[in-house]
Amino acid sequence: MQRSEPLRAAVAYAGRRPTDEHPIAFSAGTPLTVTRNDDEWPDFHWCVTPDGGEGWTLRSAFELDDGQSLDALPATAVAVADYDARELALTPGEKLLVGEDQGGWRWGYSAKGDAGWVRKADLTQIEDAPRFTLRRSRGTDDAAIADIIRTVMPEFGADGPGFAIHDAEVGAMHAAYSRAGAAYFVIERDGLVLGGGGIAPLDGVEGVCELRKMYFRSGLRGLGAGTALIGRCLHAARRLGYRQCYLETLTGMDAAQALYERAGFQRISHALGATGHFGCNRFYLRSI
Repeated sequence: MQRSEPLRAAVAYAGRRPTDEHPIAFSAGTPLTVTRNDDEWPDFHWCVTPDGGEGWTLRSAFELDDGQSLDALPATAVAVADYDARELALTPGEKLLVGEDQGGWRWGYSAKGDAGWVRKADLTQIEDAPRFTLRRSRGTDDAAIADIIRTVMPEFGADGPGFAIHDAEVGAMHAAYSRAGAAYFVIERDGLVLGGGGIAPLDGVEGVCELRKMYFRSGLRGLGAGTALIGRCLHAARRLGYRQCYLETLTGMDAAQALYERAGFQRISHALGATGHFGCNRFYLRSI
C-alpha cells in the first residue's frame, strides 16, 4: 500500500480467489528477515516478522540494514511503510478502483467494501489517468474538511440538534483521529480536498468501530470515491483489530445508504453505543 494512492477505474478480466489465507501484514518500523527472492516476481521477496508472520513482500516496503544484501540471504531489514499482502477476490466484469502498478500488481478497492492486491494481468479497461488521490489526513486539511462537513450536511437536513455537524472535533479532525484506534482519510482532486471519512472506536461497545463523517463535495460524486473510502476505512479497521463497523445515517440519504449496502453493511433496528447523534434514524452494521 502507498501512503498516497492515485486511484483509477478498472475492470476485472477474470475471476480470482486469494491464495493465502493468512497473508503477511506489518506496520512501519517492524524488523524483518528476508529469506528468499522470487525469479518470476523480482520486486517481491519472502519476509518473516518477529511474531512468525511470513509471506511475499514488495521491495519498496522495506529497507535493508547496513551491510545486508539480497544477494546474500538471509538478510535483516526494517519496514518503511505499513504493508498487507492480502489479495482481493475478483469476479469477472467486476468494477474496481486501483492504484499504481507495483511490480505487476495494483492495490484495489471493490464496491463490496473489500481491499487488496490485484494482478495487473487480471485487469482490463484500466483508465489512463487517476480519478482522484486517497490519503491519510493532515493538519493542513482541517479547514477544508470542516467546510465540507458544514456545507454538505445541511443539504440533507442534518444541521439541527443531534447531528455530527455540531461535534467539537469538526474543527480539528486531524488531531481527533490521530488517537489510538482511529484514522481519517481524505480524497483529493486537482490539489483540492473534496471529501473525507474515517473510523474511531464506538463509545460503549467493545471491538466495534464507527464509520464517521464521510462526506463529499458534489464534484466527486459518481466517481467511485465512496467505494474507495469505505474500502480504505474498513481495511484500516481490520488492521486495528476491530470485529465490526457501525454507522448512523438518516432518511433521505438514499445514495449513501445504497453505497453502504453494496459494501456489505446491514441495516439494524436500533442505535448502538453513545454517539450523541440522536438526530439519526438509520443504523447499519458490518462484520470485518
